[in-house]
Amino acid sequence: MKALILAGGRGSRLNEFTKDKNKSMIKLFEKPLIEYNLEHAVEAGVGEIIIVVGYKSEEIIDYVGDSYNGVKITYIFQKEQKGLIHAIECAKEFIGKSDFILMLGDEILIDVNIRKMINRFRKEDLFVLCGVTIEEDKSSIEKTYSVITDKNGRVFRLIEKPKFPINKIKGTGHCIMKNEILKYLERTPVNMNRGERELVDMIQLAVDEGKKIYVEKITNNYINVNTEEDLRLAEEKMKNSNPRVLIVHTQMKFLGGAELLIVELANWLTKRGIRNDIFALSSSQEVKEKLINTEIIIPKHNIDLNPPGFKNLREIINFIRIYRKELKRLKEDYDVINFHNFPVTWSLWPRKKPSVWMLNEPPNLWSRPDAGLGLKVINWVRNYFDKRVVRGINIICVADDFNKQRCRERYGRNSKIVYYGVNYEFFSEGNSQKVIEKWDLKKRFIVVQSGMISEIKNQMESVRAILKVKDKIPNVLIVFAGEVADKRYGAQIKEFIKNNKLEKNVLFTGNLNREDLRDLYHASDVGLFPVGKQGGWLAPFELLCSGNPVIVSSEMGAASIIKDFNLGVVSRDYSESLLEVYSRLKEFKEDGEKRRKIIRKNLGWDVFSDKMIGAFKDAWKKN
Repeated sequence: MKALILAGGRGSRLNEFTKDKNKSMIKLFEKPLIEYNLEHAVEAGVGEIIIVVGYKSEEIIDYVGDSYNGVKITYIFQKEQKGLIHAIECAKEFIGKSDFILMLGDEILIDVNIRKMINRFRKEDLFVLCGVTIEEDKSSIEKTYSVITDKNGRVFRLIEKPKFPINKIKGTGHCIMKNEILKYLERTPVNMNRGERELVDMIQLAVDEGKKIYVEKITNNYINVNTEEDLRLAEEKMKNSNPRVLIVHTQMKFLGGAELLIVELANWLTKRGIRNDIFALSSSQEVKEKLINTEIIIPKHNIDLNPPGFKNLREIINFIRIYRKELKRLKEDYDVINFHNFPVTWSLWPRKKPSVWMLNEPPNLWSRPDAGLGLKVINWVRNYFDKRVVRGINIICVADDFNKQRCRERYGRNSKIVYYGVNYEFFSEGNSQKVIEKWDLKKRFIVVQSGMISEIKNQMESVRAILKVKDKIPNVLIVFAGEVADKRYGAQIKEFIKNNKLEKNVLFTGNLNREDLRDLYHASDVGLFPVGKQGGWLAPFELLCSGNPVIVSSEMGAASIIKDFNLGVVSRDYSESLLEVYSRLKEFKEDGEKRRKIIRKNLGWDVFSDKMIGAFKDAWKKN
């Protein structure tokens, strides 16, 4: 099955909104109208999406591209806007022999069940299935079409823009059709009032010949956006249909990867019209300034939670006690609880509430191989309790295949992969010359690894790789951008550097602000991330926004995505990989724009947030 989206018209009734843009590209909560229909097409499981374009077509083509969420996009140009039937005729050759689902690029259907509609169409072998809604305000039916059916929903009359609707059934542009409907295109008469051939008249021809034409109620909220009033109505209905979300995390004072993720998520929830707040032990002025319209709720407590986290079991127990008490008070103000890092997942149990866990990293409750019997028993109890708690969470989201597998092994639960977002707009811009001059990086082969200096980031392996390649790459320089989180480990690295006379090949910048880090990425020749199974997920993708290549550990959680999208080198032989990049540097650099496009399209914070919103709505509906 294919999807056919009609998006050729200007929409003159929207006045200034469409003065220089296609109507379907008007944004509703930071998303063009057409994208809501693209999402429906993907949900329907179609093999191809055909978009009929006309007025300001280049804007749609530039935005959507040649695929959407992995589904091929084909564009058909409609030179003159002569109505829906003419638009379908333009696409007839490309529809081929496929059945298709028709959509209008300017319509909004909220909480629509496309899969149910597709399943019924196939199961009952229908000729046409028209998606409808029940509308109390009959005057709004005058803007689309009305349908008269028998008690089973079989259609015997469709009326375009009826002056006096006789029932509450309002038709939408979402209609699934057998390929044979295309035979009726030429026979469809010109409407006397509008001077165009109408969709409903074509379907009526099939009704009159006894074809199985039925209706399916697919939404409670439908708006065909033709006026500014329609746009405001769609905005209001969408806002009212969204869940209120409480994001629960440990702290928001220190901006690590998890905290930046939460800030981006909160801001995109706000942009999508979803009320959200953050519940955490702390905040900072920097975080507050980054948030658009999100309140940070801080309970009264005496916990001093600094990196790397909780100091002992007593602090964890105290944390859970404080959070449980406060969540009992807060939970009725929200529809969905979004948990992040442990131990926030333990703070609601056993109370029930629609919940989604963004499993950044599972709690470290597993015994060491050399642990004694007492510790093993304690850990067994903790793990058993952790499984019991997680059982009550509706949906678990993970960032990659590694964590999906780990979630299945530890909790026996399936999870939803939601790639973390990357701030492409920020990291794609940068001034490489600024950092080259600051640290005298001219004529160097620059290798960058960002992140705190710690065993988990595995900087020692990077230094060892530099030692192995320095004779073949005499101008090699590795730049470590990050503060020393583990002083013992940092001292070991510096001793290794000194003993092997690598001082001229290694630069420690300390902690950098985001602007300097961005500039460093643009100045680099390659990013090196020999990170283990935990941590450092975002850094390689942020560097890729610069157009430069990356080398990542095959164990790293992000490795599967780097490999699937062919974004860089996945290896455990870092020295060999550095030599490969060095010898083929021009080729790697030339592929940079391709990598940037992949990041922008598949790993934006808007994409991440939309998938999280889908999880929030699913959890909400289940309860």
